[in-house]
Amino acid sequence: MDETLIEQYIKENGDFIAIPVGTSMYPMLRNRRDSVWLVKYDGNGLKKYDLPVYKRLDGTQVMHRCLGKDENGYIMCGDNQWVLEHGIHDDQIIAVAKGFYRDEKYISTDNIFYKLYYRSWSMNLYLRKCMLRIIHKIYPRQKIMDRYS
Repeated sequence: MDETLIEQYIKENGDFIAIPVGTSMYPMLRNRRDSVWLVKYDGNGLKKYDLPVYKRLDGTQVMHRCLGKDENGYIMCGDNQWVLEHGIHDDQIIAVAKGFYRDEKYISTDNIFYKLYYRSWSMNLYLRKCMLRIIHKIYPRQKIMDRYS
């Protein structure tokens, strides 16, 4: 696969500030509104709950949360999703989030409230699925996209 400009920039400079596009990491990251500080992936393996940017086999770049690892590779899932993606390997990982900016406020991945958020949000995907269905009934996906575009 060819390297993207973001991959080249991170290799040369070590980090990158990105503006997420899409709703897969909502409610943590809002479409085109928040920004994420990405640092070059060191290749030493992801930890549970890390937030990597990786390249799928079709070349699409995705940022989803690491929920674990099995014999096929890492298991990923966006915060606004409940279907797991299996088989992500170290050579597909481009960068890892070090923190993010929400309304001009920086939130580190070491922040205690951020840790509480991702641990509670990631502990039960069935409960997440139920909660997201309720949220999407109140705020349909198109409304969420329009609100944060």
